[in-house]
Order: sequence, then structure tokens, then C-alpha cells
Amino acid sequence: MMSYDLKSRTTEHASVAQADTASELQTYKEAMSCPDAIDWDAACEDKMCSFNSMGVYEVVLQPKDRKVVGSKWVFRIKQGPDGTVQKYKACVIAQGFTQVEGLDYDQTFAPIIKFPSFRTIIALAAEHDWDIHQMDVKATYLNGKLKEEIFMEAPSGFDVPEGMVL
Repeated sequence: MMSYDLKSRTTEHASVAQADTASELQTYKEAMSCPDAIDWDAACEDKMCSFNSMGVYEVVLQPKDRKVVGSKWVFRIKQGPDGTVQKYKACVIAQGFTQVEGLDYDQTFAPIIKFPSFRTIIALAAEHDWDIHQMDVKATYLNGKLKEEIFMEAPSGFDVPEGMVL
């Protein structure tokens, strides 16, 4: 006879449902109107506190002669190995697709790696006796020093007056 643990099964379904919900969130408004709104609001507040504590931006009058890059929130749920919710994560991304290479930027980086890619790199390094250097920086792009001035629209939820940008 097979036993069935209803409580753990319900928890598992709730975790999967929450993860599915996060992947469906497309806007700040959607995140703030879903059942997990309190958790998403806390994640957004955490990100805004990081910005403020690091002095990432200034609120300035939108310049007439400069391109302003859009921005938006991206929402993800970090799960543990057993599928339980570990953390609600909200990130602000610049919509850099409006920028022109050579004019607005000269280098791009994507400091994220998935575990299958990481395992492949480790296997290749072991096989070829390569040195590997790794670093993990919370809020990576916040630590970058820019030479250029970049003007960005504030994402929803930022308290920025009309006509002002970051």
C-alpha cells in the first residue's frame, strides 16, 4: 500500500505555483496586484535600498538633447533544491537595446552563469589544467565605474517627480 503525505504534496504544489507566477509577472503593477505582493514589494524595497546606499544614481531634470534609456523590473523566485521558495528577487534592468554600440557603450558583460555551463567549464579546466578565477558580487553592475553619463527612466515604484530621470 502506498502512503500519501498530503501536507508535503500541497507545499510542493504551492512552491511550483509561486515559481510559475513569478515567471508570468511582466510588470511592476502585476507584481503589486498578485497574492505575493507583500513579498514582491519587500524585494523591490531591498533593491532600491541597495541603489540608495551605494549612491548609484541622482534624480535630475530630463535633458532635452540626450537619449534616455528605459527601465523595468524583472521578478524571479529563487528556489531551494527541494523546490521551496528561498527568496523573492526583484531586479531593475536598463532597456539598453535603444543604445548604439560605439556611441553609447563599447563593452557588454553578462555576469551570470547557469550550473550546467559552470560544470562544463570546470570539466574543461580540469582536463586542460587551466586556472579558474571566480567572483560573486551582490548587485554587480552597481559596482561598475562609468565614464559616460547615462540617463534612465525610473522604473515604476521609484518616487521620481514628473520630468525627472535617473
